[in-house]
Amino acid sequence: MSGQNIQVALWNLRVPLIPPIHSPRGAVTETCLLLVFVLDDNGNLGVGYASFRRPSDTDAATAAARKLVNEAAPGLAGLLNVERQQTATGEDNAASRSAASAVSLAAWDLAGKQAGVACADLWGRPAGRAKLDCYASALWLDKSPAELVDEARLHRRNNYRMVKMRVSRSLQENLERIAAVRQVYSEPATIALETGSEWTASIANEFLDACTAPLMWIEDPESHDNIHLVREHPLNTIAAGEKATRASELYDLFTRGRLRKLIIDVQYVGGPLRFLEAARTLNALGATVGAHRFSHYSMHLLASLPRSLPIEMLDWTNPAFHPLAGPDASGQLPVEGPGFRIQLDQAIIDRHGVRVPL
Repeated sequence: MSGQNIQVALWNLRVPLIPPIHSPRGAVTETCLLLVFVLDDNGNLGVGYASFRRPSDTDAATAAARKLVNEAAPGLAGLLNVERQQTATGEDNAASRSAASAVSLAAWDLAGKQAGVACADLWGRPAGRAKLDCYASALWLDKSPAELVDEARLHRRNNYRMVKMRVSRSLQENLERIAAVRQVYSEPATIALETGSEWTASIANEFLDACTAPLMWIEDPESHDNIHLVREHPLNTIAAGEKATRASELYDLFTRGRLRKLIIDVQYVGGPLRFLEAARTLNALGATVGAHRFSHYSMHLLASLPRSLPIEMLDWTNPAFHPLAGPDASGQLPVEGPGFRIQLDQAIIDRHGVRVPL
């Protein structure tokens, strides 16, 4: 690694989404970002971020990031330790976890670039994990069934062999929308459902009884506390976990919730080290782990595991990054370095970003 001369810069961005994204929780009109840049004296740049829907959440995370950076031990080693540092502060809240995640991701990106390897290799990538399956996460609620068919065909042409679509609380509407997407993705277990945490156990159980299509999974059909009320079904399974903030919550979903597909959000749990600790424990117990959003980072996190769910490809959350190239002809995504192999869209940063003084 390079010496101790490490510079850190924080940026805030508010980027309008045109057109808005229509999720189960309503229209999303902008994405708010905390960007962390870590630069060494050889010109290597590490990049991390946290994303939000409200500027006030970005402000809180930025304040926490400023504090963590100023109190970190010198050099890159101090920044790589930021997740432990944040735990030691006793400030266990969404802002501090988001800040620790963004700083830690930037530090690991820089470490990978200094070593000339992918972050997955720094984290002990097992053999046979050079490429991973992925899925297009889109098919929003503002699309009609006919528009869903057209969009699904586009994803298929772009080599996506799996997709995730959004669903509402209406059983009949959901069955019609799924049937539309199945005109293109007719193979078993190629469509996942995103409920946006807007379902209940009763809605989920009614759906499971009515749906005859074999799906990849149904995501977050009930709160974590009540997900055990969703009945086990011989055809379709439940996945959850993206809102978990600690490993104990994920373990509870595995045991009390009886879930074998767990999806972890690196920002919610507070960084890549905490992600990997939880994921490896769950893998050892028999669960299969996936990652929520953060495609540039998630592919390296999942490649560090012996098995995983496919990577969620979702680009709208951070327009400051150029989108990943997408799957190859085999439907897989190569996991390559150095670092996370991120390409910045500097025009977006210049247009919508404000540098925050440390």
